[in-house]
Amino acid sequence: MNNNTKTDPEVLAERFTMVELRHQLHSADLNARPDWDDFPYWNWYRDTVQAAIEIKKAQTPAPVPHPAGHIDVKSIKERANIVTVLESYGVQLKRAGKLLKACCPFHTEKTPSFIVYPDENLWHCFGCNIGGDVFDFVKKIDNIGFLEAAEKVGAL
Repeated sequence: MNNNTKTDPEVLAERFTMVELRHQLHSADLNARPDWDDFPYWNWYRDTVQAAIEIKKAQTPAPVPHPAGHIDVKSIKERANIVTVLESYGVQLKRAGKLLKACCPFHTEKTPSFIVYPDENLWHCFGCNIGGDVFDFVKKIDNIGFLEAAEKVGAL
């Protein structure tokens, strides 16, 4: 076997961002219905995408802990720009007056229901009926706790 041959999950991890992989995983879950003729394919695809997500997580460097073990959440929140954080996760925002909109990274949709309020540094998805600040977004997208989210936002 050629050492340069990559597995399917490795190829997916290289080609797609974490947001795109999560979208693909959600799509595979929606399409993996037992009554479909291609049920085995969707099961394989879901497993492959999940493996690619694990590869991507392993490639992501761990956040450096604060030297004193203290995170100044207030100053991080004041410095954090929700637009910058969302775009760093691959969310493609479009201007809609004073607001920004995008397709939600947490569920599949064709019409944008994910709204960003840049002046308030907040977001809300009317499809999922969830929202919050930059910490809430990072917690949800990376499936991590508040402290890890604060460290990630502080590092951006």
